[in-house]
Amino acid sequence: MYDYGKDMSIPSLPRFEGVAAAFMGFSDEAQDMQNWVYDLLRVNIMAVSYSERALEWLTTSGISLDFVIVDVEHLGGVHKAINFCLTIRKALPDMKIILISDEVSGDDFGSERKSVCDGTLMKPISQTRLLDAILICSQKQRSRAVMEYA
Repeated sequence: MYDYGKDMSIPSLPRFEGVAAAFMGFSDEAQDMQNWVYDLLRVNIMAVSYSERALEWLTTSGISLDFVIVDVEHLGGVHKAINFCLTIRKALPDMKIILISDEVSGDDFGSERKSVCDGTLMKPISQTRLLDAILICSQKQRSRAVMEYA
């Protein structure tokens, strides 16, 4: 991954608009993520509690987001999270999506999940791993094909 050194300096980043959404509960973990990403990348992360209208808000609000973080457990499990991400992919095919879960065996940025997300992080999240995920996912090319999840 990236070597941040003692001062956590980071390599050149793609241009960010400065706003992201995290579909997760309002918790210390969400606050930590907000602080880390703002301090180092100057990106504001809005913690958004999941509801049935969350997807409608995301796809129709007109807010220009750089990426979305989806907490699998907050959404109610893997099936709901996958369907949520697939719907985001259909409506906003260029959106960067990072899944976080305590049910995965490790971080994954492989291409086999690209129809659902750009990367997966295992909880608990650390500052370095979150920044790595944002950097790696921001450089990935978007898959135009979206698989149907049944």
